[in-house]
Amino acid sequence: MKKQLLIIFSFLIFLFGVNKSFAETIKVGLSAFQDVHSIFVGLDQGYYADEGIELDIVYTDWPGANELGAADQVEIWTTSDADVVIHNARGLDSTLAFPLYWFGGGGLMFDPNIHGWTTYETFLSENGGDRIKAITDTLTQTKGAKVGVSSGGAEYSAFILMLKSANLDPADWEIIDLAQEDMPPALLSGSIDIQISGIPQRLAVLKEGMGTLIDQRAVGETIAHCGFGAKRSWLDANADLAKRLQKVILRTTAFIKENPDHSFPIIAENLRKQGTPYEAEWLYGVWDNMEYFVNGVDWWNTKVVPSDGTFYWKDRFAGVIDSLQAEDRVPNPYPVELEDLNRGVEIMAALTAEGFKTSQDQ
Repeated sequence: MKKQLLIIFSFLIFLFGVNKSFAETIKVGLSAFQDVHSIFVGLDQGYYADEGIELDIVYTDWPGANELGAADQVEIWTTSDADVVIHNARGLDSTLAFPLYWFGGGGLMFDPNIHGWTTYETFLSENGGDRIKAITDTLTQTKGAKVGVSSGGAEYSAFILMLKSANLDPADWEIIDLAQEDMPPALLSGSIDIQISGIPQRLAVLKEGMGTLIDQRAVGETIAHCGFGAKRSWLDANADLAKRLQKVILRTTAFIKENPDHSFPIIAENLRKQGTPYEAEWLYGVWDNMEYFVNGVDWWNTKVVPSDGTFYWKDRFAGVIDSLQAEDRVPNPYPVELEDLNRGVEIMAALTAEGFKTSQDQ
């Protein structure tokens, strides 16, 4: 009897060890935003387990996630095209490895009780639909304003590109570098005149009566490419793992598209756990409205890969580089090829070649 129990016990240990050996752990630097918290929907659905992936999550803010990635404290981290461009200008081999969403929700938020500024939508309706004139008139009236924006993120480059589209000089504004969480109190107290932030901060000030002067959707070239970054050296050493992770991302966003009532509460709950007030119903106005999510290879190959696609990736990365060069924040000529800044293109091409499909692919 003892021998039989020993055999059973040894067999269970063997099975446990085999199962553990199949799981590969990825250390993730995760910031508290609704888009990247979609990973919890993937965990809820078992998609990571299906691909033999475990996540070791390190919670931080957006700049902190990028710092952890740069210092090799995590293997993947929440990032954007602008972050990657700045990293590589400093000699780091980071890349936008795992495309997830395209961010168009960065609005210029202001207090209408203090500033009698006319919004972009009003200018546009009054001038017969001349978009460039409306952008120019909207921004020109704010010259001299104090603009709170995180200098290391995509919103900064979006603001510079907005000004560039209207042939305006950034030197005419006082740009103040602020952490995302510090922007709402700064705007509400009058310490800054304009806030350009992520969506949680934008929603927070909207609830307090602030207005939207203009947002990124008015200037399509400012829409940022975002997701998870990694070092190119890590991707080269973990090519199969990287493909499996991108499969999970695509399956997750496809599921969210089809099941928002199940998915949005999961995202909101996990944001609240990290101290970010968020309600599930807010996401119905955000998902594929202020932010646009890749949910299959067909979506990617239609919108991101072709030069006439809505989110053609080369135009966006080149635009970010141009805007940062104009501010002397990255060198000219830029030292890294565009393809190395966005290795997600390579991973998605591999999935396309393999015939990988989600429920959203036709």
